[in-house]
Amino acid sequence: MNKANLFLKQYHPIVHTLLFGTFLIALAQSMSLLFLPIYLVKELHMDPVVIGLTVGAGPLAATFGGFIAGVVSDRIGRRKVLLASLLLSSFSFLGFVFAETPIFLIILVILIGLSNSFFTPVAKALMGDVTDADKRVRVFSLRYVVNNLGFAIGPIIGAYLALSANEVPFLIAACLYLGFTILLHILLKRFGIKQIEAQDTEKITLRKSLSVLRSDTILLYFVIGGIICMVVHGQWSVTVSQYLENDFTNGVQLFAIILIANSVGVISMQYPITRWAEKRTPLFTIIIGCIFTAFGMLLFAFSGNAVMFVISTIIFTLGEVLVIPAEYTLIDQITPKALRGTYYGAQSFNSLGSFIGPMLGGFMLKQFSGTAFFLTMALISILSILFFWRGVNLFKNKNTTSNVDFEKRLIKSNSQTSILR
Repeated sequence: MNKANLFLKQYHPIVHTLLFGTFLIALAQSMSLLFLPIYLVKELHMDPVVIGLTVGAGPLAATFGGFIAGVVSDRIGRRKVLLASLLLSSFSFLGFVFAETPIFLIILVILIGLSNSFFTPVAKALMGDVTDADKRVRVFSLRYVVNNLGFAIGPIIGAYLALSANEVPFLIAACLYLGFTILLHILLKRFGIKQIEAQDTEKITLRKSLSVLRSDTILLYFVIGGIICMVVHGQWSVTVSQYLENDFTNGVQLFAIILIANSVGVISMQYPITRWAEKRTPLFTIIIGCIFTAFGMLLFAFSGNAVMFVISTIIFTLGEVLVIPAEYTLIDQITPKALRGTYYGAQSFNSLGSFIGPMLGGFMLKQFSGTAFFLTMALISILSILFFWRGVNLFKNKNTTSNVDFEKRLIKSNSQTSILR
């Protein structure tokens, strides 16, 4: 009890509320959206490519939504954006109960993607605003943990509900979002937080991010490598769920087991893997991670029971845990301090891979087989290494050239000084 009281007193009540909300949102999404492809197959009998387009529309909308979130929040206020985004998600999930056409479904997924891209950065800004600087890293680590905790529990509920009533998960998700919206509105009013200000004063725009991609070849290589990686692990569950539903009698249960294994793997492996990666270069970490990802996909191709699927998922998850932080580290190493927001904004184009992946997966399932899909994803994972490797080499050459030029200028300066003497 003493530890619990100490934990509660360490952070502002709004931080605890947002951590709880992060868990609820992860729970709502993992029990509904992750099972959306299965729902579309069973209830609406949709084409795999159309399913890929439908589910991939959310990350695509989120990619560009992040750039306009700042503009909108400047106009109407960050607090309103925070609450409106939650409310929009609630009504969008409710819409799934009544949606029967692909166009309507795509619109709903786009709205949820946009809502998430608006909510997440503003929520992080608020958590940072009400937390002491020396405690922010711990707060964001807690946010990461509770997010994965929600994604570990949600699939269990989603699998049970998907077997009984397919519309119920979306209805529950809508209620969770609505309940959290009301709770957050009351607490923001209670603690007098009427305006949420971002910590970063740099205006991150789509034009700036595209411009820096054109001018910085190293960043371009890293972003292309990131997009290719996201093709493999960005929305991997979309195609896997359809494959299991079509090829296995207990596909829904297998899919739930895989999702749980993935989330538990992320939570349990994050700390030891991070400690290990800190002693290695980001490129080496990415290479090892991509190899694990590819090997996991290869095992998926030849898995026939729950045990093999869990082993494949754990190996795949290990690669995911290695690659994602190392990507951010590479971007951070080449980022000028004055353009940190713009460079990170350019990295958000990685989410394009989450749009391409489900469509490519749907095409592979329709035209070939699940085995062909997994083998293709393994090859794509290895392909991404080439872009990261090329970017790192360019960065090394650039630094070497800069050092040589500096030394030449230094020698010339010294010689001129000697002549004057």
